[in-house]
Amino acid sequence: MDLSHRVLVTFDLPDAKPLSPVLAETIAPLDVVVLGHFSVPEQTPLEAARDQFEADASTELEDLAAPIEATGASVTTRLVFGKNQDETTDRVALEEECDVILTPGETEAVDQVLVPLRGEVNISRILSFVAELLAFNDASVTLFHSGEESDRIDGEDLLNQATDRLIDEGVDPESITRRIGDQDDAGQRIVEIAADYDLLVIGETEPSLRERILGAIPIQITGDTDAPTFVVRDTDET
Repeated sequence: MDLSHRVLVTFDLPDAKPLSPVLAETIAPLDVVVLGHFSVPEQTPLEAARDQFEADASTELEDLAAPIEATGASVTTRLVFGKNQDETTDRVALEEECDVILTPGETEAVDQVLVPLRGEVNISRILSFVAELLAFNDASVTLFHSGEESDRIDGEDLLNQATDRLIDEGVDPESITRRIGDQDDAGQRIVEIAADYDLLVIGETEPSLRERILGAIPIQITGDTDAPTFVVRDTDET
């Protein structure tokens, strides 16, 4: 399989928590950019912080990247001193041409992957990434759509089409489950069921800065769930 996705992993320096071994192995076949964002207080000039802390920050970033590199992943590192991690993440994702952003979380295995789908926007890239992720492990995937009762037929069609696309990409049909909900609050419903899964793959709704890159629902999900979450960016619209 030709790898077509590049993943950005952001660490908030100093004293960042390392990526879990399970996640490091999960992203091993992918092209990875490891971003160390050193948070600088508003009243502190960036140059002053860089002069004082760059050596230690560089060493910490190397230590954080080492376990990922040890899996055989292709890793690029970036160290940025800044005051807003979200804006830095968005900027570096664009500069490094990363179409997937990993929000790390706690997991002991990657056996069950949840993929909420809200519509056809960005769906091809989302499913392409899911297929690439599953090509290197034995995880099963649940395609989930949540909407009002009047959306049920459209939701079922969406999940059927998504299933066909994954099968066309080589995913085992027996590893795919479809699940549909009837909740108006899609974000909260996804957060609730995410507790039953090891990993999430979600799509952004708009390009550009974080509220527009991720949209309200992806921000709610990444903020409210402890599960590791891959956010697939809509780079075709960037």
